[in-house]
Amino acid sequence: MITKKEILYLIKLILAWAFLNVTLNMFGLWFTKLLNPAEFSYFESIKNEFLKPLGFQSLLFIICVSLAYLILKNKKIALYTFTAVQFIAFHVVFFLNIKIHHGMHFVSTYSNMGMKYLSYCGQYLVDVLYLYFPINGNFDNGMFMPDNIGTFYLHWILLNILYYAGLTWLSIQTVKYFLETSPKTEKVETEKEVE
Repeated sequence: MITKKEILYLIKLILAWAFLNVTLNMFGLWFTKLLNPAEFSYFESIKNEFLKPLGFQSLLFIICVSLAYLILKNKKIALYTFTAVQFIAFHVVFFLNIKIHHGMHFVSTYSNMGMKYLSYCGQYLVDVLYLYFPINGNFDNGMFMPDNIGTFYLHWILLNILYYAGLTWLSIQTVKYFLETSPKTEKVETEKEVE
């Protein structure tokens, strides 16, 4: 059973995670525009390209962490279940779309459910790397076939997983240092209640 204190902690963690995710994505957009204003492309739809993906990510985080917190005894591991789920999901999508024909290639379409999932879980902070290491390939007629599978894996899979692990760690530290009451404060409040 989960206690009231644990529920309060989870609420703080979820709010910190969502806030930091939005902030880091905004920094990613700002860095991209700052580093290469000529190539910066503005949103066609803020709702579809910013709000929906971040809302989707937050909802997945809430579901994964809340369920894991209820089920797992080790609460520290439970906090990183979202990262673990993303690790598995990203790799399933990656390996399901690998084709071996004259070498190994990632081949998919933009309408593929796996590609939509990867797109919704992408990060604008990671996208700053596109300025220096762009992904080239066949992207015509709805096709998604990057030339370099290693660069694609680095951008779309590995760095996003590392981003989520770092974001979760940063959220835990934020709650610990900024949102939790100190033991002294709790003691004073308890003493006042006793009086």
